[in-house]
Amino acid sequence: MTVTSLFAPEHGLLLTIAVIVGGVLFVQTVLVLWAARRLDELAHIRERLSRLADGLALLTDTTEAGLATLARELQQQRAGRTPTPRATRAAVSRRVVAAARKGDEVADIAGQEALSESEVRLHLQLAQAAGPKASKEAAWPAATTSR
Repeated sequence: MTVTSLFAPEHGLLLTIAVIVGGVLFVQTVLVLWAARRLDELAHIRERLSRLADGLALLTDTTEAGLATLARELQQQRAGRTPTPRATRAAVSRRVVAAARKGDEVADIAGQEALSESEVRLHLQLAQAAGPKASKEAAWPAATTSR
């Protein structure tokens, strides 16, 4: 069979079918590649939407917390409550010494005064070292720790 015999009239139908099948395969290949590319873009869009949703959830939580804090502050202002002034060091020392004289433990005193145990011990030592007047006031039983 030669090349010229392929184009003979009897082979014309076969050649036409081959060209049509080739064209259909080419179109299908192009469509499959186009669909695969669109699916990749869709996955990228889904990822971006997921990030957007996470960011929106974080923004919502932050806004709710901020508004709740603002509402609490407004309620406190309406109630007329002002922040309590901080106690002076001398007042804290007097309360610590008085509690130690009552026999309270260092850990309990620290909890009541919002101090660390070492700060309570420091206040007690300063009261003892303050002099004879302070030593009369500081005549308390030895404070024990909770350890």
